[in-house]
Amino acid sequence: MRALFITWPWNSHFYPMAPLGWALRAAGHDVMVASQPSFAPTITGAGLPALPVGPDLDIVGQLSEMYRGWRPENDRAVVENSPHRKNGIVSLYRIAESAEAMAEEATDFARQWRPDFVVFEPMAFLGPVLASALGVPSMRLLWATDSSAKIARIQDEMLGGLAQRIGADRVNLVGDLTLDPCPPRLRRVDPRVTGTSMRYIPYNGPAELPLWLRTPPSRPRILVTWGGSLFQYGWNEGILAPRVVRALADQDVEVVVAVHGEYREMFTDLPANVVHVGPVALHLLLPSCAAIVHQGGAGTTMTAVSSGTPQFVVPWWPDAIVNARQVEATGSGRHLWPVDLEDATLKEALCQFVADLPDYQNAATRLQDEHLALPTPAEVVTQIERDSAAGTGLWAARKPA
Repeated sequence: MRALFITWPWNSHFYPMAPLGWALRAAGHDVMVASQPSFAPTITGAGLPALPVGPDLDIVGQLSEMYRGWRPENDRAVVENSPHRKNGIVSLYRIAESAEAMAEEATDFARQWRPDFVVFEPMAFLGPVLASALGVPSMRLLWATDSSAKIARIQDEMLGGLAQRIGADRVNLVGDLTLDPCPPRLRRVDPRVTGTSMRYIPYNGPAELPLWLRTPPSRPRILVTWGGSLFQYGWNEGILAPRVVRALADQDVEVVVAVHGEYREMFTDLPANVVHVGPVALHLLLPSCAAIVHQGGAGTTMTAVSSGTPQFVVPWWPDAIVNARQVEATGSGRHLWPVDLEDATLKEALCQFVADLPDYQNAATRLQDEHLALPTPAEVVTQIERDSAAGTGLWAARKPA
């Protein structure tokens, strides 16, 4: 079989797709990953073939300018009729421009290559439209909790013209099937979505195990990390990692700060219990950690779930807020509202979190057990093979264009 993957050019959107690509390749199938040309090295760096299509668009730059000064307004994340909600809708149209830019070359290639199905991440709007034009199934692969299904409300307005141009009879941004990496208790169910489970396999890009990490810690290790998106968008007010480190200074714990190089200058006068500041692949580091404190990004959240690590989340962006709420609901962590957060409040909450770690660990272990019970990407590939061969599932009554 042939599988066409489509991704928006952003690491955290593509990385969760890589393990399914590997599983398909290992089973003898062909995979091609389409994105903007500048993103091709990231795709090939993951060991998958890249299909550069369309011109490069600086969508991230446009969104960064639009959201400069963003603050979540209350615990609902966005007030229904606020300027931030309007910016959110405008940002979706900007992302749709990326789909438009890739469409012509991707469609020409796909009509010649004839994929058996299309896999897309939630912001790769071209994926389901192109699958419809080809008459093949589309699979939406989530990064974490499903915070994007509601986008379907404006899908025809955003992408109806594109669908018409390439011969698609529908847009369907939730795809024919959603591959959901969340264990049942973490999952956010949407009635519009037909889903199936697929275990999250952590991939954080090329990684190596440093020498200092090969020795077990002598006291509980707390990982502090903060992703990269907040820095990229200029939301420095939401980068609370330095304050978290200071709040943990008098705890009997070992603090590891795993952050991108851009953050390094934010960490001055480090407490004596900090042992490292710099990037480390989370899937290598988390198994040795008693807890993680982070911003709620999808990759960080799901990697912590996979390792059975309790989470303390201080989210800033709406999908991170959804992740944080779901984590807290499982009992495997807690979240704290970040706006106007006083140092004393942060310190008190972190100290209580550390004191209650045994309870959080029990819940995180149960969640990890649920995670391990989900089918692996290899098992999902086997089911895809069966359905395709038998004309069942997504292939029932399917007639490719």
